[in-house]
Amino acid sequence: MPTYQILYARQPTFHPSGALGSPRLTVAALQSSHIQVCEVRADSLDDAWLQMQAEHWSPNGEARPLLERLGLSHTSMSVGDVIRDEDGIYWECLDLGWRHVEDDTEEEERN
Repeated sequence: MPTYQILYARQPTFHPSGALGSPRLTVAALQSSHIQVCEVRADSLDDAWLQMQAEHWSPNGEARPLLERLGLSHTSMSVGDVIRDEDGIYWECLDLGWRHVEDDTEEEERN
């Protein structure tokens, strides 16, 4: 089963990057815009997302101390958060599906 790195947006907008006139997310920008929360073993990006919903990984507020220490305000993975797969590819969570995070303007989406 693959291992995925989970990165949450430091200042979440709950909109995909590039929306509402904001710049597209790039791998280079991740260091300042996102922070790694944890790693999960999952069957797919969607399974990793499901595991990062509050009712699964923090049903009784267990994640609160970690999130506070990291300066984060949201528990459940949401639009704008990112997953890094075992191949080192970063995927931005969209309203529906995932977008490959790149350093150029090429857009690649996977549903």
